[in-house]
Amino acid sequence: MTRSAKRKPVTLDEIEAGLDLVARRMEALGPRAELYLPIWRALERERDKRVEASTILAAARARLARSPSHTMD
Repeated sequence: MTRSAKRKPVTLDEIEAGLDLVARRMEALGPRAELYLPIWRALERERDKRVEASTILAAARARLARSPSHTMD
């Protein structure tokens, strides 16, 4: 088993904490804060993907719950 296969997925809370950390670093750098923009963008993309996936899964469950053809398996 590879090392990456043993890792747990990063949580949404961890991504949010990363954004907080990057924001603090950006503030500390002042005019050089743009150095952190690629990291900020990557964290935002990951956060947005997780939120979108959760929204889609919730919508699918809600649709299934109200479907007249839904049967309990």
